[in-house]
Amino acid sequence: MTVNRIRSGTLQGTESLCNSCYWAHIQRGFAESEEIVLCAFLRPARPVPFKVSECTDYCDKRIPSKQDMEEIAWIIRTKDINRPMGFASKCEDSEAKDGDVEVVPAS
Repeated sequence: MTVNRIRSGTLQGTESLCNSCYWAHIQRGFAESEEIVLCAFLRPARPVPFKVSECTDYCDKRIPSKQDMEEIAWIIRTKDINRPMGFASKCEDSEAKDGDVEVVPAS
C-alpha cells in the first residue's frame, strides 16, 4: 500500500464552518456564486470573503445549549416521598409496580 502525503495543500470541496455556526448570517442567491456571509460574533457584523476551515469563536448551532437542554428536560417525581430516585437494583425492580413513577414535562 502506497501512502501519498501532500504538504501545504488546499482541501477541495469542503464546507465552510460558517454554514453551521450560530454567529453566521448567510444570504444565498440562485447561482452558486451568489452568497454573502457575515460574522456577527463582534458587532458590527463583518463580511467573510472566503470559506472558513478553523475559527476560534465557532459555536455550533446544531448542538443545543445548556439553557435549551434545561427547557426540554423532564421532571420525574415519585409518588412515594421516601423512595430513592435514580436507577433501581434488580431486587428493587421486581418489587416495583406500574404507576410508581410519574413523568411531568417541565413547564
